[in-house]
Amino acid sequence: MGGSTTHILLIDDEPDLCWALERMLQTSEIHVSSASCGADALAMLRQQCYAVAFLDAVLPDANGIELAEQILAISPCTVLVLMSGYYYLGDQSLAHAPIIGFLAKPFSRSDVLAMLQQALSANRCQQEGRLCNTSCSLMMKTTCSG
Repeated sequence: MGGSTTHILLIDDEPDLCWALERMLQTSEIHVSSASCGADALAMLRQQCYAVAFLDAVLPDANGIELAEQILAISPCTVLVLMSGYYYLGDQSLAHAPIIGFLAKPFSRSDVLAMLQQALSANRCQQEGRLCNTSCSLMMKTTCSG
C-alpha cells in the first residue's frame, strides 16, 4: 500500500471494549478512532472516510442495524461489521442488515483480526480505486463546514 493509512471506526458505548479493540487493530498503516454513540459516529463519518466500521448492535441513542443504514447513506464505501451480545450469527434480524460480517460478544483477538481482513477484502474503496475516495472527498467538501 506504500504509505497510505486505512481508517477504522469503532462504535460502541463500552469504553473498555473500544480500548481493547484499538490495541488489537492499530498499526502503522491502520488508524483507529472510536465513538461511544450513534450521533458521534455519524458526525465523525461526515469529517473522515473510514474503510471499515465495527458497530455495536445496541447503543444508547441508536439501534445498530438502523445506524448501519445511516452510515451507508453518508459513507457508501464504508464496510460494516456488527458486534453484539444480543444477536447471534443465524439471527433472522440480521438477514437484511447492510453488514459484511458479524462478531458475537465476547470475541477473541483472532476473530477480530480475521473479520478485519474479511472487511478490508470486501472494501469497495479498495476495489474501485480512487473513484470512491474522490467521491468521499467531494462529499465532505459539500457537507462539511469548517
